[in-house]
Amino acid sequence: MKKTHKTIQYITLIFALLALSSCVNTGLKVINGLANPKEYTVFKDVSYTDNTSRLDIYLPKKQKATATIVFFYGGCWGYCTKLNKSHYLFVAETLTKQGYAVVISDFRQYPQVKFDEIIKDSANATVWVTEHLQEYGIDNDNVFLMGHSSGAHIAAMLANNEHILGEYLSEINGFIGLAGPYDFYPFTDDYMYTLFSPENDYFNALPINFINGNEPPQLLLHGLKDKTVYIHNPNNLAKKLQENGIDVTKILIGKTSHAKILVELSKPFRKNSLVLKNIIEFINQYSQ
Repeated sequence: MKKTHKTIQYITLIFALLALSSCVNTGLKVINGLANPKEYTVFKDVSYTDNTSRLDIYLPKKQKATATIVFFYGGCWGYCTKLNKSHYLFVAETLTKQGYAVVISDFRQYPQVKFDEIIKDSANATVWVTEHLQEYGIDNDNVFLMGHSSGAHIAAMLANNEHILGEYLSEINGFIGLAGPYDFYPFTDDYMYTLFSPENDYFNALPINFINGNEPPQLLLHGLKDKTVYIHNPNNLAKKLQENGIDVTKILIGKTSHAKILVELSKPFRKNSLVLKNIIEFINQYSQ
């Protein structure tokens, strides 16, 4: 039995790594196929803005939600691959199993729009969640932003630039970043011109450059085998947060790549996942 389980893990990991690193959807379909629909109730394609973008809301079936996680997915903001919210069912299923509500939002992507519009969509989704939680039976105010790769960059912008969410930032309990590029320079000016910058300079695409001491607590998870987003990103962000008196936990995980840090939230791997363990501990610590 153990051998069979190890084989499933191995096959799943191969497909998932292909999916997340080579822009192939097959691996995500495999790990989503293992998700148990008995763990959640889902409200699909909920409108949160005046464009065509939609979000999905997953609620735990077996208990009331103790917190809500707004998850943003990667894919180079649309530059690398066109992923969407349906590809991340496995993330929602794993987190609802822990008793959390999960919101996965689509957003307009490059080249349809540029970076400022991507951030606007993501901010609108976050504000919508804070204003409409109770309509879905969620009777707590524990809201966490979470993302992987460029999705972690989006969530970090929302958590660390108080001008984006404004007064709504105070309703965010924490930020969870998986392999995020927080201190980097975008590829081209055409690709990544940014919000609040008449000169469109790269400085304003970096979450690290907005920190002023008003940010929520943060959990930064990064794999030591990550060859896509380099380790200076969580290191530099953690240092800047600490300098400004913000609670931050940085966890560097050995033998974990850029893709595997997210794959650890899939059914074959979550039982012994350091990623999931630290997410649970962080949410429990900063929930009211």
